[in-house]
Amino acid sequence: MLHFDPEALRLVVAEVKANQCELVLAKDDGVYLISAVAERGDTGRVKHIAYADGCHPEKDDAWYETSRVLVGGDDFCEHLQLTDESIERILSDGFELWIHVLHDQIHVHESLITWVPVAEYRHIINRMQRLAHVHYRACVGNAEYKRWRVSAIDLLAIASHTDAKRAKPDDREEFLSMFERLYHLADTVNAEGAIRFPAR
Repeated sequence: MLHFDPEALRLVVAEVKANQCELVLAKDDGVYLISAVAERGDTGRVKHIAYADGCHPEKDDAWYETSRVLVGGDDFCEHLQLTDESIERILSDGFELWIHVLHDQIHVHESLITWVPVAEYRHIINRMQRLAHVHYRACVGNAEYKRWRVSAIDLLAIASHTDAKRAKPDDREEFLSMFERLYHLADTVNAEGAIRFPAR
């Protein structure tokens, strides 16, 4: 799941709004968002760029490997359409942006960070565990895998913007581990419920 620095994101989205154009998600030297119609500096470089967390080639030592893990090894450029409501939420209401890149779909959602008690944080861990370790293995046929994939993507969206101020390091480690496991499993199933490759 890609997440972007809120301040940099707002500058990019403001440019999208001003130019009434699409948002562009790109991977080459890092993974980042820019406006489809973008202001450039004297060197020709795009002025406003929002890099995904961990994917900035000038700030993150492991940016190359992180980028490959999050979106794969191939370079790409995808044009995304933000609704007027989404733009205003990001610019005026402090919403942040997450992008979930699967092999056949890109899911975009904006949300505020949801702060929850530790018990609820752990409940989400348990939900991810059940979905990954029980429900996935219990699926029989494309229809059941298709329904499972929708449930997994919905839960990943919730988990991506959920946090607990009093969560312990072990809680956070388990949360991240289960998030990554569920993310991997979701990518093994295509939108029609067919298995693309065996889960590792």
